[in-house]
Amino acid sequence: MRNHGYAAMIEAMDTAFGRLFGELKRLGLEKDTLVMLTSDNGPFLGVAGCEPLREGKGYLYEGGIRVPLMVRWPGRVRPGSICDTPVISMDYYPTILEALGLARAAGEAPDGDSLLPLLEEKEGFKEKPLYFHFPNFSWHMKNRLGGAVRDGKYKLIEWYDDGSVELYDLENDIGEKKNLAAKLPETASNLLSKLRAWRKSSDAWMPRPRES
Repeated sequence: MRNHGYAAMIEAMDTAFGRLFGELKRLGLEKDTLVMLTSDNGPFLGVAGCEPLREGKGYLYEGGIRVPLMVRWPGRVRPGSICDTPVISMDYYPTILEALGLARAAGEAPDGDSLLPLLEEKEGFKEKPLYFHFPNFSWHMKNRLGGAVRDGKYKLIEWYDDGSVELYDLENDIGEKKNLAAKLPETASNLLSKLRAWRKSSDAWMPRPRES
């Protein structure tokens, strides 16, 4: 690996997880502990990349929002199993609650859904649209403000500066190179309606021009 710093960070994480699993085993908790490993969104471009995904941290393209999720739970999650159903971080909390046998507190908004049916390869998980909202600039000030929705294999991005949209088939174009908005106008319109309805229901803050 040419990036020695990146290699060192991988080694450090590997060592840390080795220590964690070693301690769980020493305490007799190895088979009774759910471990979920994920990451912050997007790499810092110029330091690391995530090809074939497009762009990185701060962007609405897959390189800026797609992250890994690895789960270890002996006896409940089959080792080596792979799930390609898209989920989102709001699903983690209800997953942990169900794993502990707990219910949401009264009045808590059901922002996510438990992933246990997926983890245990059972029926019951209903795939849903995933929404993203970037109303402000990232630290590098190079991103465009916008929102996105993924529903099934299609993902739509709406740019707030000019109202334009981009539509991608992530099943066949993970690098988001072919904008299908003009070719599939009905699909684009349907997803745009869902995205705008979600923003309205969420009372999402929208960017506005700076006052002079």
